[in-house]
Parts: sequence; C-alpha cells; structure tokens
Amino acid sequence: MARSSLATFTALWRAYGEGRVERSLHLVDDDCEIVLLDGRTTYRGHDGLRRWLADVRQEWKTLTVTYDEVHEVAPDCVVGVGRVWGSANDGERTIDLRLALVGEFRGGRLVRGRAFHAADDALRYARAREERAAS
Repeated sequence: MARSSLATFTALWRAYGEGRVERSLHLVDDDCEIVLLDGRTTYRGHDGLRRWLADVRQEWKTLTVTYDEVHEVAPDCVVGVGRVWGSANDGERTIDLRLALVGEFRGGRLVRGRAFHAADDALRYARAREERAAS
C-alpha cells in the first residue's frame, strides 16, 4: 500500500533537513517537477532535483526552511506554510521570507512541488487543481 501524501511530504521534508534527499528518491516520481518561488524556474526528474540541490549548495551557505502548519488539502495534495531564511556563500546576501509549498502526489510519490510566497496563493493553486480534476 502506498504511503499517504502527508507521510511522504513529512518524510521528504525530514530527508531534506537531514541532508539525505538522495537516499529518499524512491519517494519522488521519476518525472517529478519542482517549480521555484519565481514561478518560472523549474527542475524535472531525479536529475533535476539533484541539480536544484547542487544549485542551493552553490549559492547558500545556510538555508533553513521551517513549517508552521501543514495541511493535507486533498488525498493527493499537501500545503506547508512557514519561513525560509539563510545566508549566501558570498557573505553579503541574506534571505528571510514567508514560504508556502504545495506538494502533489501520486501513489505515495511526489510528482510536483511548487513554492509560493503566500499561503493564500498556495491554497488558491491547490483548490484550482482540485476544481480542474473534478471537471
């Protein structure tokens, strides 16, 4: 039996925080899509996920993401709301902003992750995908 979307979201989040995403790729669909906060930058598949992690390491000395709340808004969709903060490798830039992440799942595996600046935008996106699926 496939694990729940919430359990997969939690396991992937824990793996990211512990620096062991590579060992958790069985929780990520081979064709997974990750869309960053700008809404344009997209990484696809396991190799794309690896590239994104390498890009993060190249740019950021520290990058911490925490969630204040996590909601399973549908059996195949989870929304996490929190903050991201960190300091760049150049020692000059910092980041500290709100973050909302929508995780879409199929068969207990992440098929799409999309980041938003605001919880309302993430929830609107999640509701719209539900409406599209129902029609």
